[in-house]
Amino acid sequence: MAECDRCGLCCRQLIIEIAHVDVVREPRLLPPATRLLDGNGAISYESDWDKEYGLACGSSHPCPMLAEDGLCSIYPTRPNVCVSFEAGSAQCEELREAAGLPRLGGGAGDD
Repeated sequence: MAECDRCGLCCRQLIIEIAHVDVVREPRLLPPATRLLDGNGAISYESDWDKEYGLACGSSHPCPMLAEDGLCSIYPTRPNVCVSFEAGSAQCEELREAAGLPRLGGGAGDD
């Protein structure tokens, strides 16, 4: 597996889905999600908590938990989708390629 170089593309370019369990663990997620769901541009999948909500949507709405230094301000309690995102995964490498960044490696066929 590749090591993350903290480019922040996953926090700036992807829809970050949050579920009720994420908000229970990190209550600071709710106000940004509520504001975004009230029409500030993110995607809402459903109006009840058995479905996930979109917290951020692409480069026009980077994750509100992304600090000015490019690091996650809630890293220890970040949403499950963030925990499961892997540096060097196909999705990561696609983001990097689109941004003109070099591959992290770690995939099949990489040295």
